[in-house]
Amino acid sequence: HRCPQKNAMSLEKNFSEVFSIPESSVVDSLALSDIPAWDSLAHMILIVRLEDAYRIQFTGDEIADIKSVGDARSALRAHGAAL
Repeated sequence: HRCPQKNAMSLEKNFSEVFSIPESSVVDSLALSDIPAWDSLAHMILIVRLEDAYRIQFTGDEIADIKSVGDARSALRAHGAAL
């Protein structure tokens, strides 16, 4: 398993910055349908940022299955990311 970079931004911080929402609102239950800015482009920006931050690579299926903060957290954990 690869470890995150020491200066890796938190999952919450990445969601906050990509979707321009308060970091405090980033909870596992927050879903694609709750965030108007969560379109296909923003989704890929998020994926790339998470892959870079945690030094992992998601599969196409994993990328398609990430529809909430909790989904992203689970996918990262499946790759051994320390969250």
